[in-house]
Amino acid sequence: MQSEPRNGLAAAKARRLRLQLILGGLMGAGAVLGFFSAMFEVDGGGFMEGIPAGWAIAATVILLGALGYGGWRYNLATDELDRRDNQWAAAVALNFYIGGYASWYLWWRGGLVPEPQHQTVFVATMAVMLLAYGYKKLRP
Repeated sequence: MQSEPRNGLAAAKARRLRLQLILGGLMGAGAVLGFFSAMFEVDGGGFMEGIPAGWAIAATVILLGALGYGGWRYNLATDELDRRDNQWAAAVALNFYIGGYASWYLWWRGGLVPEPQHQTVFVATMAVMLLAYGYKKLRP
């Protein structure tokens, strides 16, 4: 009986380590993509403009592979409560994206605002997802 709680604690520690390794690997893939994208950037280009076509294709393959494999491994390592919180945060972010981008696009087409800035929309969507996930995880 005495060893049961330790086995549970060891399993929780192993699961946390798996999650950290998965997230670390995904962050590492993102760092590699960012580093090489900056390195291959054509002089005089703006942010993420003017990278070679070969690198754009390779970076896309790396990105989709990392997301697919990392997402699959993350899904295997999490429990149903984590998946529920992630799904809820993703739904909130998707609703923000659909409403926000559609509004900005329509206002742009109506001449009310400048053309949508895609990086701004992406970063704002990720921020909303992070805030929604934090709200779901940290609320009492």
